[in-house]
Amino acid sequence: MAKKVILIHNTSDPSLPESAAEEGVMETVEAVEQVLRQRGRSFFRLPLTPPLSAAASSLERLPKESLIFNLFEGFPGDPSSEIQVGLLIKALGLRATGCPPMAMHLGLHKPLAKRLLAAEGIPTAAGLHVRRTEEVPESLPFPFPAFLKPAANDASHGIGPASVVQDRASLIERLNDLLDRFPQGVLVESFLTGRELNCSVVATAEGPRPLPPSLVDYSALPPGYPPVLTFEAKWAPESPVYQQTPTLCPAPVEPALSDRVRQLALLSYRALGCRGYARVDLREDGEGSLRVLEVNPNPDLAPSAGLAKQARSAGWDYARLVSTILGSAEKGEPWTFE
Repeated sequence: MAKKVILIHNTSDPSLPESAAEEGVMETVEAVEQVLRQRGRSFFRLPLTPPLSAAASSLERLPKESLIFNLFEGFPGDPSSEIQVGLLIKALGLRATGCPPMAMHLGLHKPLAKRLLAAEGIPTAAGLHVRRTEEVPESLPFPFPAFLKPAANDASHGIGPASVVQDRASLIERLNDLLDRFPQGVLVESFLTGRELNCSVVATAEGPRPLPPSLVDYSALPPGYPPVLTFEAKWAPESPVYQQTPTLCPAPVEPALSDRVRQLALLSYRALGCRGYARVDLREDGEGSLRVLEVNPNPDLAPSAGLAKQARSAGWDYARLVSTILGSAEKGEPWTFE
């Protein structure tokens, strides 16, 4: 008998300025429910709300044979709670879709992920983890322009057109702004000027499979606007910058580059201990060499999102994508503490 599926998810706080990323999870919840309904699976929703103790009580009441479809992306304003809920699921011995807590932790804490990727020989952008402006050296170990992003956040929070800086003065100004909002620090990296791509990896019965990559098309941006995926470009469909930064899938690039993207995506997925599904973001440097920007465990699974687009390019409909993710949790090994 098939296990009952419990869809856990977060709720949003409209009072927070960057709540759009959290609000989008409901599109995914409804789409996954539709697939489960079509497949005749028994399911129910379990929204998790703060404090963490309340979420723990909700999870503790679940039958041990439950199968969790994990769409929880953290409490509003608290991205680390996504990891804490993952740890609760693991401690309770419940099966769940997607990446285990350690991979979630590494995906969120970008400087640590960069070190692990580098240890595996996977190329990344040169960078510094800065917690105070006093830590910035007089001369960076790489030339300007530089790119600044929160060291421990996701969903492009804190990324805007001012994230690309051309000199030390604008670097310090942007750094002060980000440190006020993100006290866990800022990642200062060499800004890579080449093409940006991303590639999702999905666990299948035959092993993890990299899907056809996507190219982020910046050609419609106005002159002077930096070619980066800002928070607005990802989560504000009504904004011009959202409309001006489409992703093209399959990526219209040379086959050798597409193959290299898939290779690096699979290596990165494995290096960080991902399971179920993840997305790897990459960019070419000024000499055309690919470098991994970051690894995103449990990326947006909405039918309109990049993962579903890449699955369609591989010949999968949305129902097959959801069923594959669910099947890897149901039939594969449970999460373990690696």
